[in-house]
Amino acid sequence: MNSPPDLSVVIPVFNRGKLVRHTLDSVRAASAGLSVETVLVDDGSEVPLADDLALLGLHADRLIRQENQGLLFARLAGLKYATGRSVLFLDSDDLVSRDKLRAHIEAHAAGADVAYSDTARQHLPADGPVGEPTHDLTLPETNDPADFFIKVQPAPHSPSFATEWLRTRVANALFAPSHLYNPVAEIWFYHICAPFAGRVVKCAGRAIIGEHAGGRLTNHWERLAVASLAVQEGFMRTCPKSVEGLRAGEYFSAKAFGSWRRLPRGFSEEFCRRQLALYLLNPCKPSVASLGGGIFGAAARVLGVVTAGRLFRLRNGSYESCRTVDDETFSSLMNALPPP
Repeated sequence: MNSPPDLSVVIPVFNRGKLVRHTLDSVRAASAGLSVETVLVDDGSEVPLADDLALLGLHADRLIRQENQGLLFARLAGLKYATGRSVLFLDSDDLVSRDKLRAHIEAHAAGADVAYSDTARQHLPADGPVGEPTHDLTLPETNDPADFFIKVQPAPHSPSFATEWLRTRVANALFAPSHLYNPVAEIWFYHICAPFAGRVVKCAGRAIIGEHAGGRLTNHWERLAVASLAVQEGFMRTCPKSVEGLRAGEYFSAKAFGSWRRLPRGFSEEFCRRQLALYLLNPCKPSVASLGGGIFGAAARVLGVVTAGRLFRLRNGSYESCRTVDDETFSSLMNALPPP
């Protein structure tokens, strides 16, 4: 019997059959001399991904086609069919540096449940080879799952997971996956993992965000914000009261408050109220020092945390200056949420 590969790279694809060639080329280059499988999940593309791959002369070790269900469910399908000892999720416009896969495999072989690395950016041309990546973000080093998944909360292509560790977390998820979470699929995974023990290791290599002319979910931050609110409210309802859960709850409370503080002036009152409630109703209150800098801390000690936060929010830009969806679209997004 053949031994399982060391790493499964799961790549959901929806209508990006030609763009994904950059991702596959990147993975192939980084897999040289390693035991790595590629698992492509065709999430109901209008042109079947198999057809595009055939035209490009590309193939995957596993190709799964399903009706369109969205990013979260495509990743879950890939996790189900992955056979590797560890698993890395890439979007169909992500790349990896040549040393990333080896570094992650070695980290998992040494006992890591989660391995992660820094990120970069790279332009993806419509035709021809890609250029050199540019440095994007150096992530802080931590070994604590609560700190990593809630505070650091990296881009989805940064971490890899020990497959059985992640499958256990998914099988016993604090709150069930939902189509509401699709725009921020990675933070559903992060929140169901945060309140549990695990060994987190930072390693070499870089995950690379591909920049291109095609559409991206990140072009509509309101969609991401509403989906993130749904995940946060699910976590708030179900976070365990264990030692790990209380620590994750404290980090979560500070993160929720910071997200509220960054919202633009004139943004939806209902959204702002629900975002702030994640801090107000959380029994795991963080220190004032973790909510802002020295000036904010001084104001909070005199005025109270929330009043100080409202004053500091006056410095934010207006919603009209950063709006990407109309009122009707935003209302439909909010109306789809369950009651808080």
